[in-house]
Amino acid sequence: MNLALWFLQIILAVKLVAVSYSHGVRLDPAKMERGMRRYGAATRPLLILIAAGAFAGAIALLVPAATGIAAWLTPAAAAILAALLLAAIPFHIVCREDPKIPVSLILAALAALVAYGRWMVVPL
Repeated sequence: MNLALWFLQIILAVKLVAVSYSHGVRLDPAKMERGMRRYGAATRPLLILIAAGAFAGAIALLVPAATGIAAWLTPAAAAILAALLLAAIPFHIVCREDPKIPVSLILAALAALVAYGRWMVVPL
């Protein structure tokens, strides 16, 4: 079970780094046009905040678990990420032409599984 949780943590961390890159560095104006019109000047700061949070979440999923220092951060980060991924669904519905709701639901479920697994099943 420990190996399966590590696998899930790595998958989530890779996806979060990709989100961080796509929201913070490589903006796609065509995909984000609707959201940019809706939020105006606040769009760029919001995207940078989302990118920074996604990157911090990726780090918090791996580094504390790998080092054993403040290992409680890993399940806490996974629980917070599960909630944020669920909160992203209505945000993406408002801002995107084709929101990828199943992807957000699957990632939220994986994050919740990591949180439960690291708190209850195989604590660090």
